[in-house]
Amino acid sequence: MSAYFIRRQRAMTRRFWGYALPSIMAMLVSGAYYLVDGIFVGHYVGAAGLAGINLVYPVIMVLIGLAAMIAMGAATAISFQQGARNLALARQALVSALWLLLILGTVAPLLLHHWHTDILQALGMTPGTDTWQQASDYLTWIGGGTLLLASNLAVPYLLRNDGRPRLAMVLVSGGALLNILLNYIMVGRLGLGLTGTAQATLLSEAMVSLLGLGYFFTRHARLRLTWRQLVPRFPAMPGLLFTGLPSLIAQFNLGLLLLLHNSQLMVHGTVKDLAGFTVAGHTEAVFIVILQGLAFGIQPLVSQAAGAGRHRDLQFLMAMGLKITLVYGLGVWLIVQLLPQPVAMLYTGDQDAELLAAAISSLTLNLAALPLEGIVMFGIVLLQAMARTRQALVISVAKTVLLLPLIFLLPLWWGRDGVLMAQPATVLLLTPPLCWLLWREWRALSPAGGRASVRMQRALTAP
Repeated sequence: MSAYFIRRQRAMTRRFWGYALPSIMAMLVSGAYYLVDGIFVGHYVGAAGLAGINLVYPVIMVLIGLAAMIAMGAATAISFQQGARNLALARQALVSALWLLLILGTVAPLLLHHWHTDILQALGMTPGTDTWQQASDYLTWIGGGTLLLASNLAVPYLLRNDGRPRLAMVLVSGGALLNILLNYIMVGRLGLGLTGTAQATLLSEAMVSLLGLGYFFTRHARLRLTWRQLVPRFPAMPGLLFTGLPSLIAQFNLGLLLLLHNSQLMVHGTVKDLAGFTVAGHTEAVFIVILQGLAFGIQPLVSQAAGAGRHRDLQFLMAMGLKITLVYGLGVWLIVQLLPQPVAMLYTGDQDAELLAAAISSLTLNLAALPLEGIVMFGIVLLQAMARTRQALVISVAKTVLLLPLIFLLPLWWGRDGVLMAQPATVLLLTPPLCWLLWREWRALSPAGGRASVRMQRALTAP
């Protein structure tokens, strides 16, 4: 290996962690938004408030998925075009993202208002109950503020792809701290219930959105915008949305996963089993959030290297990211499998032996393929960042297609344990084709596979 390439690898390693660490911190803090909402609601509103948030959260997940589709599509296009030194196209992708966020923020509240009652009834709530009222208040405010919700989610993506990962971390952290303060005032002191927690969330998201998007109109932005440049180019928007479509599918998968597991555990298990599954879900969420921070953090570097045709840099980023993902996944898996009782007791304590046993079963069975699950999640984001949207989409959809029969068939043979094994079984079946796709991309990046960057360029410049 040449001295130049060794220096290049060292520089890429510094950039890797310079992007990944702030992104991981931002993801951890961002995940605290709804955790904080739940804590304050649980303490000051009670069971009806918690039930209200949980019941309408699938709708919120759809909004988050739509925003993530816009953000990831724009992020990939921006960094890819920057790597190819097409700054005009990169700026146009940013403008398209702003218009799509505006469209989503305008259309979604109108639709939610029109179908408000139908949505609540479809989610299984009874009109006139306290839970109905709490859920209605929360959905009214959060749905009405879709523009702020979507912009808040998009800001970290856009800032990282403008070379400002630390600024993204600072803004997201500041928003989370403001959310805690406002929740204390509006829920804890003023007693505004779910209306207060929704308003606190939206005010925090407004601060992040205004400062983050306003940055692009300052002289500090690489892709500085002026008002004259905010002309929409509608033919380019479908391509941007298609690039981000796997992110929407991923959110859909999460919602479907939660819904199916809950329903099947109530059929083949007990309420304690459902509570035990919640323990596994929270543990998995912490694991996934950190991996998302890693994957989304290095996405700008991957897209830039793909756009510039720097195949060695791209191979290095792929290898380093996958190695870290595997090592981290194995470490968490060993802790869960060797010490399931201490992990479960963090959530359940030791007063309810039946609940503790259910939590231990969920941890050991439902998280049995945790390292491979990390590889699947990271691999999908990696394919997206390389403009391999179709491949990422196939894997995302296949996850749902495989899960549906397994979660209904396995419980017929193994009861409750079959429900818990459905997810790891899906991951085991999905890992070989994903690894084959990643290996094919790796081979295409060899000196003889120079056609790779040409295919990527066509994917992102097609009208």
